[in-house]
Formats: sequence, structure tokens, C-alpha cells
Amino acid sequence: MKAADQKLPITTNEDDFSRRSKILAAAADVFAQQGFDGTSFGAVAKAADVKKSLVQYHFKNKDNLWQESIHWVWKQRDQALPKYLQKSHLNEDNDNSQMVRELCKQILQFTFDHPQWIKLMFQEASTPGPRLDWMVATFFKKDFSDGKAVIELAQQQNLLPKVNAMDLLHILSGALIYLVNVAPISERVLGENPNNEQYIDRHINTLMCLLQGAPRSEQQ
Repeated sequence: MKAADQKLPITTNEDDFSRRSKILAAAADVFAQQGFDGTSFGAVAKAADVKKSLVQYHFKNKDNLWQESIHWVWKQRDQALPKYLQKSHLNEDNDNSQMVRELCKQILQFTFDHPQWIKLMFQEASTPGPRLDWMVATFFKKDFSDGKAVIELAQQQNLLPKVNAMDLLHILSGALIYLVNVAPISERVLGENPNNEQYIDRHINTLMCLLQGAPRSEQQ
């Protein structure tokens, strides 16, 4: 038996799954903060509070760890987001006059609470290459298609202007994601944390005024 193997305790499948998930969560944070090139097995092990040998036991190389951490983040997103949107489903049979507003609000709050997926996306978009190509094929094409379908449904119900749906998706996404990305700057300049309900409500109200031509709900 190899010396490295002797350091690994005998574990159950449940233990392995728990430790692997812990490593993936830590890896997602480190990759999001430091990028692919700035991340090492040692840094991930430190963030996960495990031995480096355990990271090496579960993942054969950094590329494998990166791909698995991206899968983990998107799985967490897809599992968690419906909880944020449970009161915001667009439905052809219901009165959806406030649904776009609530949908935007819940997506914004979700992104504040789970910023890794946005950071990882921009990390790779800033240096296009094979990793970005893999993310496009694995996640982004479906994300774009799903987002466009939601926009088109809202347009059919006259909840959003009837312009190019993909352009509108980019505009909406930018208005929501930008606020999360610059939140530390905004807090220092404005003296107000954007990640609070009052700030988010004001931001979404302004966005809806621009998109729907609704009267202002409060003085800006």
C-alpha cells in the first residue's frame, strides 16, 4: 500500500460523498475568487479544511476538479433557484401583472446569496478558451434557451416590451448581475449595502419603470 493511501481513513460511501461535496464547495469558492490559474489543490484543501491528499484522492487533476466544481455549482443553482421562484412562476392562466417584478427580485436575491456561479462565468468569459467552450456546451446554451422562453412568455402576456427577446434577456440579466458584482463598490461609495430588501426593492422598481412604463412607486 502506498504511503499516501495509508493516510486516508476507511470511509463509507456516505462519508465519501459528504467530503467530496465539501471539497467541491470549497473549490467553487476558490476558483471563483482566484480563477483557474490561481487555484491549486493545496488552496482548495486549506479552504475545505482537509488534507491535500484527500483532494487528490477524489480528483485526478485540476481540470477534473474544476469541471466537477462547475457541475456542483450549477446543480446547486438548479436545485435552489426554484425555492426562490416558487411564488413567481409565470402561468398563462393566472394574473401575472407582478410576476416579472417578483421574478427579477428573487433572481437578484438568489445571486446575492450564491454569487459563485456568476463569478465563475465571468472568470472564463474574460479569457475565452476550451474551458469556456465546455461551459457553453454543457450549461450556457440551455440557460440562454430557458431564459429566452421566459422572456417570450412574458411578452406574449404584454408584461414586457415586444423587442428582441435575447436582447431583452441580456438587458435584464445585466441590470441584475451588475448590482451584485459592484456591491462592494456601491457600499463604499454610497454607504448603503445593496444586499438588503429595501435597496433591492428600489432597484427592481426602477427597472420595472424602465421596462413597463409604470409610475414610480417612491421618490428616488
